[in-house]
Amino acid sequence: MAVDLSKIKRKFAHERRLSGWQAVLVLAVSSVFSLFHIINGSYTGLLQLDIVKSIHLAFAIALTFLLFPARRGDESEGIPIYDLILAAIGFYVASYIALNYTELLKRAAIGYTLTDYIIALLGIIFVLEATRRAVNPALVIVAVAFILYAKFGDSLPFLSHPSYSWKEILEHLYLTKEGVFGTPLAVSATFVVLFVIFGAFLEKSGAGKFFIDLAIALTGRAVGGPAKAAVVASALMGMVSGSSVANTVTTGSFTIPLMKRVGYKPEFAGAVEPAASTGGQIMPPIMGAAAFIMAEFVGMPYSKIALCALIPAILYFFGVFTAVDLEARKENLRGLSDEEIPKVRDVLKRGWYYLLPLAVLIYMLASGYTPVLSAVYSIAVVVAIMVIKPIYENLKAKEPWRLVLKRILKNIIDALSSGGRGVVAVAMACASAGIIVGVVTLTGLGFKIAGIAMDLSQGNFMIVLVLTMIVSLILGMGVPTTANYIITSTIAAPAIISFLADVYGMSVRELVNHPELILPAHMFVFYFGVAADLTPPVALAAYAGSAIAGSDPWKTGINAFKIGIGKYIVPYVFVLTPQLLLIGAGSLSDVLTLITVLAFTALAIVSINGATIGYLFRKCNLPLRIALTIYGFLMLVPDNLFRILGLTLFLITAAYLKSSKNFKNYRELK
Repeated sequence: MAVDLSKIKRKFAHERRLSGWQAVLVLAVSSVFSLFHIINGSYTGLLQLDIVKSIHLAFAIALTFLLFPARRGDESEGIPIYDLILAAIGFYVASYIALNYTELLKRAAIGYTLTDYIIALLGIIFVLEATRRAVNPALVIVAVAFILYAKFGDSLPFLSHPSYSWKEILEHLYLTKEGVFGTPLAVSATFVVLFVIFGAFLEKSGAGKFFIDLAIALTGRAVGGPAKAAVVASALMGMVSGSSVANTVTTGSFTIPLMKRVGYKPEFAGAVEPAASTGGQIMPPIMGAAAFIMAEFVGMPYSKIALCALIPAILYFFGVFTAVDLEARKENLRGLSDEEIPKVRDVLKRGWYYLLPLAVLIYMLASGYTPVLSAVYSIAVVVAIMVIKPIYENLKAKEPWRLVLKRILKNIIDALSSGGRGVVAVAMACASAGIIVGVVTLTGLGFKIAGIAMDLSQGNFMIVLVLTMIVSLILGMGVPTTANYIITSTIAAPAIISFLADVYGMSVRELVNHPELILPAHMFVFYFGVAADLTPPVALAAYAGSAIAGSDPWKTGINAFKIGIGKYIVPYVFVLTPQLLLIGAGSLSDVLTLITVLAFTALAIVSINGATIGYLFRKCNLPLRIALTIYGFLMLVPDNLFRILGLTLFLITAAYLKSSKNFKNYRELK
């Protein structure tokens, strides 16, 4: 049965289907949005950051009211007149900071006017409504709850704070850099938007098909080849997509039917793609939007964040790759035939130039260039490909040049529009999350929650980590990854940081001046924010995969959780052993620790995958699966005695399973 991919995309995007002058209007606004950021990024210091944030939010709010209906389910309608009016008002309210920048700086010292407070109130209302439409109501509910806490929290028994007036709250949340226009929106308006635009250009250039073909050429012949191709393709596309759902739908439309055709059950085929796609947000060189925000929060260059994230990301994909391999062997699934697999040499010959933008990006980031300038130059390389490729091809095709140039221009404008539309949800999530961060900075809530967590844990670090994981996963059920990270890093990560401060014998204030020491805490909440896309009962990426596979969403979510089990394991390892993040790996002993932890973690993932899949050399019964789970967790304990015990038991069990399988095969042969 054919899959209506556009219908699935609309189901998860909730965008209106527009035509005529309304479609042209959105095309123009979104294209100008992208052009503004490309031009601003090309000239350092062209505009004040506060002005850029204001214009960024203005475009995002306007596009939200143009693209997203007030009620989900009305996507087929055009833009009603009231939404056109709201888009215009929202644009003005958000751009008020940019339009009155100098005057507002003066009034910050002498006092704001009544008009300023009215605009602040309207601005917060528009931000919340735009977030409800573009993201989801859950984030709005959380933001409103925090605003109410700022006003009435002085009467709470455990989390009380000094009383604040509505004027003080409005001023803090909208007229300063602590709320809506805080760090999250600043990152969205500088780094994130350009990488979203870069991804849009790369996709429009045809790179997606190249990545899929390359993945199939590399892995198609292996056992369960299509599933392994899905992992590789999703890793490549996920690095530039930034959205688990978008990546799942894009690459899954091709890989999921292939997996089903070679024998994977629909529930498993639909789960492989989201498990791999969510990994794109943790895979350098281009991680999810939250990683750029992390760089600002922690105070480290993004290039160093990406380097630190490399080994954990490789471990995660190793786990996904192992899971699909074990499932393929369990079900005796073969790879694709030679006729279905392109040769690597032929794929590279046809599209090697698609690797150039990534090469330029990696080189510039590694050379110390800012992420903004690196993204701009990478976009320029993709634009060059989009121009040169059709011109070169037409030297043979001899199509009228007017049509070729028209097609080139159309593709560039479509990419600009796609980039502008693609950043809307991230911008609104950052703006609403900024409200939450603003309340936390106003009331000191983060330190209060950290104190409560420390009291509940009774000094047990594992309890602190588990509590933080639970908060991240629960928030992730309704809040997108970026907003999830912003919230949890503000209210939950301080508990981990407080514990680390005791470990290092420092005060919290001293510890935060060492970015590399607090990075594990931030990376921990980031990982579980991403993992929420795979965690039932609300596993959006898995549900997108099930829509393509035609499978049961709940079973698909459970399978995605099992395949992506490494995302729930690796964070504990790098918090307890920071060398995995390449922190403090300067001495020989640190390098040996890194190698040891890496080896034990990889074997632990294999053991736990064998338990969840139910196969290791042969099918495993329940007692064996329980034993493999125990062995895996023993190898993860940061104590050599437990690690060696787990490893010994795992090797003995693996040898038993392998020999018993060989004996069974021998008997069948006889």
